[in-house]
Amino acid sequence: MDQHNHNHKHDKPEHEHPHSHGNHDHDKHPAEETKKHDEKNPAGQAPHQADPVQEEKKQPSAERKENNEHHKDKETIEQLKSQVDAANDKYLRLMAEFDNFKRRTAKEYQQLVEQASEKLMKDVIDVRDNFERAFKAHREGADLVPFMEGMKMIFTKLDNVLHKHGIEVYCEPGQEFDPQLHDAMMKSAHEKIPEHHIAEVVEKGYKLRGKVIKHARVIVSSGKPAPAAQEKDKSGEETAGLEAEALFEVTEELKDRETKDGPDKT
Repeated sequence: MDQHNHNHKHDKPEHEHPHSHGNHDHDKHPAEETKKHDEKNPAGQAPHQADPVQEEKKQPSAERKENNEHHKDKETIEQLKSQVDAANDKYLRLMAEFDNFKRRTAKEYQQLVEQASEKLMKDVIDVRDNFERAFKAHREGADLVPFMEGMKMIFTKLDNVLHKHGIEVYCEPGQEFDPQLHDAMMKSAHEKIPEHHIAEVVEKGYKLRGKVIKHARVIVSSGKPAPAAQEKDKSGEETAGLEAEALFEVTEELKDRETKDGPDKT
């Protein structure tokens, strides 16, 4: 009986063997551990080793940033160069077009001037033809009175031609003297015309579309004669005015002689 109990105690660990599965992994062979490790890390990669490309993307280096900035600067420079070239090309085209415009405008202006002159000349030629017919008729024995009437008609036509082309005749006795419009030849006393007004018109003035092209030449009144001069001149003649007019005529005659005879060769 004791022998039977002894055998039963000896065999008990064999019945307890299933409860030892929890510690089974500790009893595995090292080769099996190496095999499982190789399955998790193929190609023999070391455990926990990061991908260099991914790390470079996640954390760019200073050199990579510098290259990117350099590339951006290069693109900006190329864009600016393209803009400058386009602007320069546009400028050159505009300059060429402007030069053509100036030449074309100058040519058109010259043509307009020539056309305007042509119209004026045609009208003046008609007036000249009238003068020629009038002189021819007078030489053939026409009366003087009809001749003078014809001259007045031609003169009126000439005035109309000038007015048609923008010519305005101005200056009449009694108007106030204006140095912008009149050239004063001299001063002369006048009974009726007040001082600083035109006493006599020597030559008419002319304007072309409002612009003075020829000043009127006038004698300006200095006011009424002094009382002493009136007492001396009992006949009522304006001796001062006559002397001034005579002086002007002598001066004009001397100028005409100098023009005809030329400069003195002494």
